[in-house]
Amino acid sequence: MKLYSQFAQSWDEKIMSRRTSEQQRADIAQGLDERLCTSAYRHPKGPIPLRPALLPRHVAVEMRDVSVRLLGLVRKISSIVARDIFELADLVGYRRPGVCMLTDDAAWNASAFQMARPDIVLSGGVVRVVECNIGSALAGPQQVTRIDRYFREVYGATNPYADTTRLWIPEVMRLRREVVLGVARSRGVRRPSVAVLGWDRGTDYGSARFYDDVIRDFQRSGVPCEFAIPDDLVSDQSALSHEGRRIDVVLRMFLTGDAHKANLDMSPLRDAMHADTAITLSPDAADVYSSKKLLAYVSEAADDLPSNDREFIRRHLPWTRLLTDSKVSFEGKPQGLLDLLIRERERFLIKPSDQHGGAGITAGVDTDPHAWEDAVESALRNGSYIAQEFFRPDALTIPLSRKAGESVDVVQAAPVFGPMLMAGELGGVLVRLTDSRDTAVVNAVGGGVMNTCWIM
Repeated sequence: MKLYSQFAQSWDEKIMSRRTSEQQRADIAQGLDERLCTSAYRHPKGPIPLRPALLPRHVAVEMRDVSVRLLGLVRKISSIVARDIFELADLVGYRRPGVCMLTDDAAWNASAFQMARPDIVLSGGVVRVVECNIGSALAGPQQVTRIDRYFREVYGATNPYADTTRLWIPEVMRLRREVVLGVARSRGVRRPSVAVLGWDRGTDYGSARFYDDVIRDFQRSGVPCEFAIPDDLVSDQSALSHEGRRIDVVLRMFLTGDAHKANLDMSPLRDAMHADTAITLSPDAADVYSSKKLLAYVSEAADDLPSNDREFIRRHLPWTRLLTDSKVSFEGKPQGLLDLLIRERERFLIKPSDQHGGAGITAGVDTDPHAWEDAVESALRNGSYIAQEFFRPDALTIPLSRKAGESVDVVQAAPVFGPMLMAGELGGVLVRLTDSRDTAVVNAVGGGVMNTCWIM
């Protein structure tokens, strides 16, 4: 699919023209970098975008619709393969944290799918979902909000580069706030007090400073909201409180399973769950539903589903299987999975089912045959990997600075899009990209950068 419109091309030509000096271009890049320096939004050697990525409206809408439907299938297949959330957790190998908040309470788990950010590649113009990140602890809303605000400053209504009044800039904070308030209302709380739960007492990533946009969004709408660290919460049979103030909803900004890394005490939240005095968003069930193994179950179940679901899965979910020494059917041919992976190395990725941020992914196309065989054997021994068909992303043309103060080039980037879904509505699209279209694994940790998408 061509993702470079005349509008975008004209914008880039003005950025790169002689009327815009190298210093002006460097200032744009440096300004964005400074505003996001507290966030792991890019690799230290990664590029810096000089404008938002642009998406045609129909593509953004298709991303939303495909994602919502696939999430529904994940939920459906989950109910078939397991009797309850505990059995599902065991099936996908969910590592229960020391203070576990996993519950089979239907009311508590009802919000598990309310906030999600699937990872999508556009390949040959087709929307293909490669991962499903479910829950409030997702990268995107805070970074996208800050990037949007910065680019609004640089490219305001009177800027000489582009008429940005023609573009739609979604408001993810508002939609997420509405999800939080909706969950509170479902519990009979009309005016909840909200705690944004981070992990850093200073000014870095995970701190009150980093989540200031989230807190102010609630406060501007008349919703009491404050930043908290789990250790500062107090729970008894009557309430969950922070510094003496009652808390009704906790917006958890990290995975419960990662709490031990910062020595966080999650027991007040667990006690509040058992006392039913406050709800944590997202519930830990969302972490279970985010397992990549569920995509393998959905992919494998396609043949037994109605034809419309079967064709939808084959088009929009890359062929995915648990990495085991087993027989599979690929492109209508029965064969051994291990033989298939070795023989068709460049067509597959292998991924750990319980990691995030691109950790542990190996792409056959980037790996020599011997190293690939070793990676497959190691993943087989580990027992918690999936194999997934690889689709190279369609190129996204965009001006990038490889380092603030250095030259800017208009490059063909490899993008991965993350539509941020709040109760099924599109709250914006996070995009991660590199400065090369040949990159197989795209993530900010591995050399890429986060950016926002504005909708044409």
